[in-house]
Amino acid sequence: MNRATPRNVKEKMVKALALIKEALDMSIPMLRTNQKNNIVLLWEAFIREIIIYVRCRSKEIGINLSRYISKRRIF
Repeated sequence: MNRATPRNVKEKMVKALALIKEALDMSIPMLRTNQKNNIVLLWEAFIREIIIYVRCRSKEIGINLSRYISKRRIF
């Protein structure tokens, strides 16, 4: 595993975002088909998994990452 640095974290985020964008681009056309419900369920499960992981890790390490992220700056 690479040493944890802001640069390494950003590299991982850039790679993850590229994959998420690819999945989103694949999903959008399917929203107009009979696969809409399946795609929506997949995205809900994916987003839920991220939120649950952040919560669980925060409890494990005693640092709440969500507390430091400004929802106002996101939305």
